[in-house]
Amino acid sequence: MRRTLYSLSSILLLCAAGHAAAQAAPEGTLAGVGVGYVPEYTGADDNHLVALPIFDHSFGNGFYASTRRGLGYQTSAAGFGLSAALGYGGRRDEHARNFGAGSDDLRGMGKVHGGALALLTATYQLGTIGLSLGTAQALTERDNGSTYTIGASTPFYRGPRDQWSFNTSAVYGDNKHAQTYYGVTAGQSARSGYGSYRAESGFETIAVGVDWNHAIDARWSVSSAAGLTRLVGDAADSPLTRRKTTPSVTTGLIYKF
Repeated sequence: MRRTLYSLSSILLLCAAGHAAAQAAPEGTLAGVGVGYVPEYTGADDNHLVALPIFDHSFGNGFYASTRRGLGYQTSAAGFGLSAALGYGGRRDEHARNFGAGSDDLRGMGKVHGGALALLTATYQLGTIGLSLGTAQALTERDNGSTYTIGASTPFYRGPRDQWSFNTSAVYGDNKHAQTYYGVTAGQSARSGYGSYRAESGFETIAVGVDWNHAIDARWSVSSAAGLTRLVGDAADSPLTRRKTTPSVTTGLIYKF
């Protein structure tokens, strides 16, 4: 999947089931609930459990509504795909949260407010390999900045009930995004005790993961994912980064209408 998308808020959009839904985008509805064991924030020293709502409905005319993909429209032809959607993400608190990104290690850093995002994605199917290029552009909380993601995925096992796939992605953040999530201003330094730090634009994370989808019957399925995210560049060198490599595991029970 991914995550991506926009620090930990991306994980809250959906678990591995959302990845499968976004790839296949079948007409109909997927709904369910999942749980994730994920970092408290990108680079956090600790993981925590979060609930993951699962919903994805694709209309016959290309429009869709999804907890992962947002509200948008997609089209495809000759192996190419394009989608445009409105989503939400970016929130991070300066204390631990049961749902979302936040940690007591961030006390004094202040809250990062979530905002509306324009999600634009282009895909290309090259044999069994799915390639993607996307961006999340901040529409409301402009200081949160924008990110650009390149990714690839491919199945390596397909059986009557099970499908395994491998995926990898890299996220590039602009100056505003880097400073908001990895930088420390003079004011934040005085309140938090972290040293001042200026984070510049560049690649922030590289991720690899494995997805497993298991069909229980024609309507019920379980979708799971496990992965590692490695912080790089200024994100890795940030005083907020307690771990440069963080694991995550998600699983969800899905019903297809």
